[in-house]
Amino acid sequence: MDALSQAITKVVDQTEGTLILDGHYSHELLDEEMVDHVFLLRKAPWRLIEVLQNRLYSYEKVWENLEAEMLGVITEEATEEYPPEKLHEIDTTDKEPEETVEEILKVIQGEKTAMVEPIDWIAYPETLRLLVNRTCTLS
Repeated sequence: MDALSQAITKVVDQTEGTLILDGHYSHELLDEEMVDHVFLLRKAPWRLIEVLQNRLYSYEKVWENLEAEMLGVITEEATEEYPPEKLHEIDTTDKEPEETVEEILKVIQGEKTAMVEPIDWIAYPETLRLLVNRTCTLS
């Protein structure tokens, strides 16, 4: 992580204009003062499972990702690293990618205020059904 952070910092320092860094660990790679916005893309677990299975992820990998989404792990980590005015959480569940891009651009261009409105997937009955139907594996 340190080597990746140093390499990305070097690229940022040498680049003029806007850069978008995408990835699960992006929020851990740059110092807060180098970042203008952090976008947290969320998807309902009962819809995310299909996406992950279509990627042919292992059962364990699918559930690792689902549990992290259910609990909002990345959002929690980002709120520890960045002030709220830099964070913007987007529920992508029923959005086309173009709609998500539009929302991101509005925030970057100052037309929309960045905000985190906690998304609580645990409160949805669909999440409970997903958990109840999970296959229990013993190691």
